[in-house]
Amino acid sequence: MTISAAMAEAYASNDVKADLLCTLQFDHPTFANPLRFVRGTRVPEIYEKVLLPVPGDAAAEFLVVDFGWQRPGQEEGGTTKARIRVDNVSRALQEALRAAISSDKPFEVTYREYLTSDPNHPEIYDGLRMGSVSVTALSASGDLYYEEIEMKAFPGQTYSLDLYPALYGQ
Repeated sequence: MTISAAMAEAYASNDVKADLLCTLQFDHPTFANPLRFVRGTRVPEIYEKVLLPVPGDAAAEFLVVDFGWQRPGQEEGGTTKARIRVDNVSRALQEALRAAISSDKPFEVTYREYLTSDPNHPEIYDGLRMGSVSVTALSASGDLYYEEIEMKAFPGQTYSLDLYPALYGQ
């Protein structure tokens, strides 16, 4: 994954007036609402939640947790998967994740990087799926991948003489 020119410029410019907020959003058919997290150290009653815009919600609630995000890499033998680890996912989050793990549908994951100076234009990595999920008492982790669209039939129809006469020289 490469970062956009605007985000690269923001990293290089070292804007002291803005902070970078890294967020994760997990969605699954078994969830009533997506699970949203912002990276940080939770301070009870002071810094527990952050409101940020997402499509369809101008003030979505993100829980403050510590998480690790490793972008996919490129090595001589091929690409390496991205990995995430979310710490302190106790109580309700563990139950939601365990219910989703027993399903045959993958998690949909969206990673966003917001600048506090312009939260309406985040850097977005969407369309990610999470596999190899493990949940412990202290954290949840998994591998991220993009869906293999080259393995799907396109356009979803069988090529036939009636639909595609040009393929048969007619």
